[in-house]
Amino acid sequence: MENSLKGLMLAAGIIITCIIISLGFYIAREASDTASSGTGQINEMQAEFENTSKTMYDNTEVSGSEVINVIRKFSDETIGIRVQTKKNTSFYNYQIDEGDGSIKALSTVDYKSAQVITNSNYINPTGRFLGSVIRDANGTITGLSFVQQ
Repeated sequence: MENSLKGLMLAAGIIITCIIISLGFYIAREASDTASSGTGQINEMQAEFENTSKTMYDNTEVSGSEVINVIRKFSDETIGIRVQTKKNTSFYNYQIDEGDGSIKALSTVDYKSAQVITNSNYINPTGRFLGSVIRDANGTITGLSFVQQ
């Protein structure tokens, strides 16, 4: 009787230990899934934050001097800036295919020519421009477009 009682106590101890270990693995797996989900959300927020400097011009009216500042600001990035004045349409930094948003050749026009009043690429600093964002098929921002109002 004494041996059978010890055997039952041993079996109960083993069962309780197995339950505790199973619960530990379950909690660890749930924590891992939660951490992965949180990491994904942080990555999405980081991508949005990185694009904020460009998306702030989407459907926004800005002055010509702000357009020149944008061209200067993004001159070191792989992004095309299309400026359509009442006289001319010019691409700065890179040329962009507006149909699919893909980046084409490096533009030969620089922002300095946009400040010379006799140049065909002149951007009137007091002019009003409506900005928009150009994206490629992957949804990546490849350019900005400014159209004079």
